[in-house]
Amino acid sequence: MATWRDVERIAGSLAGARPGRAHEGSPTVDIGRHPFARLRWDDAGREILQYWSLDLDSGDALADRRDVFFVVHTFKVKVSIWAWLDQLDEDELTEILTDSWLARRGVRT
Repeated sequence: MATWRDVERIAGSLAGARPGRAHEGSPTVDIGRHPFARLRWDDAGREILQYWSLDLDSGDALADRRDVFFVVHTFKVKVSIWAWLDQLDEDELTEILTDSWLARRGVRT
């Protein structure tokens, strides 16, 4: 069960990552001028992770996991995904954050 504190710890270990704030004040972890992790909350205060991917097929890949990944917005070159933090374990969170960091800094793997 992950929390935003875990996001800060894992994301903070990635080169060039720094704490930031979204336009409305929610915490982010940024690379360059782009957030690659953003904290959101539902109406009850449950933590939501917003992250990004260059895999335009992410929606299809995550379709059977809507209990964890419940919002997937696909744009021209990237995908924004929302996940319940408390449904992610440390390994999956590390993978997500690393991929998002790569996507937002413009490195394609």
